[in-house]
Amino acid sequence: MLRRVALVSCLLGGLACATPSVAPLGAGPITPGPGQRVAVTQSYLIVDSSESVRHTFPTEKALVESFVAAQPEGTYEAGATAFGGYQRQTEKLSAFNRNAAKQYAADLNNLSEGTPIDRVFGEVGQDLAGKSGQAAIVVFSDGRPTDPVGREVAEQRVLDAAGKLSEGFKGQVCIHTVQVGDDPAGAEFLRKLSTRTGCGSSRSMGSVMNTASLQNFEREVFLGAAPAAVAAAPRDSDGDGVPDDIDQCPGTPRGAPVDARGCWVIKGLKFAFDSSKIEPQYYTLLNAVAARLKQVGPDVHVSIDGYTDSVGTTAYNQGLSQRRANSVKDYLVKQGVPASQLEAKGYGISNAFPNDTKESRADNRRVEVSRAE
Repeated sequence: MLRRVALVSCLLGGLACATPSVAPLGAGPITPGPGQRVAVTQSYLIVDSSESVRHTFPTEKALVESFVAAQPEGTYEAGATAFGGYQRQTEKLSAFNRNAAKQYAADLNNLSEGTPIDRVFGEVGQDLAGKSGQAAIVVFSDGRPTDPVGREVAEQRVLDAAGKLSEGFKGQVCIHTVQVGDDPAGAEFLRKLSTRTGCGSSRSMGSVMNTASLQNFEREVFLGAAPAAVAAAPRDSDGDGVPDDIDQCPGTPRGAPVDARGCWVIKGLKFAFDSSKIEPQYYTLLNAVAARLKQVGPDVHVSIDGYTDSVGTTAYNQGLSQRRANSVKDYLVKQGVPASQLEAKGYGISNAFPNDTKESRADNRRVEVSRAE
């Protein structure tokens, strides 16, 4: 329990006796569990220090000290304001610092006077203005709002002020209330207040008077689900946009145009049936290949790979594919690509596309460019 001395009658009954000494709980900082993270970007404590909570203030203060001690580590901002009438004890929003927050809570005083919580919401809204993310407002109060000198005010005035908290804030503001005392009307008002911005919670002070329940409350306030892990992109060693596990032509020179297999096919270049002659209409295509090879530099060695369709014997097609590869190599050398950068290989009908139509056989009378071993 929070009580350091058993002066229950003074706390709850308001009898004329010495102010009790109340110790905070020994609660340590909460930590995110599996799949969780600190979700808030701003947290703000609002502590009712008015005349109406005078008898319960020592316990309220100890609970605030406990709350601060149990806040999680994180990169969020924290602020606080204790109020009574026109008086304030305020900490503007700044990076959460546990030692500073503990000192603030330890220095809290009962400020007396009225409970102008609507004004406090306006002040907190100014502190939040221009910020963004997810803000958590935690209110410790008896739920009996008044003006600064203690005159009763309409509940709606306070609810409207709470609703304006998010007007200058780019994100979500959630209000969590903790009732100090046991006034049923106050509890109902704080429940309404906790739903004013569409998210939040409401509870009594007695429900968070032990370490476990306090920490559970703070988990609700501060923690949320961690973002789903982004699957690592498939490895693509040659940077051609085709993952290694399906790349049939690994090591393609970076920036070279490739097909779905990851192979640098000189797209559009086709040889006539049983021919290794390069037709003039394909010179532009080969000029672009020459430019790319000169761009990657002489240290990148490539193979000019020739292929045929399936018509004819294996031995004949092997020779024909080699002649096609030689033709392309010779052309590239004439365009200024160092011969030492190139080698020509014939592969016959291997690694072929289907040969079941006239069009597919034409596709197989091709030349590809691959990284030399």
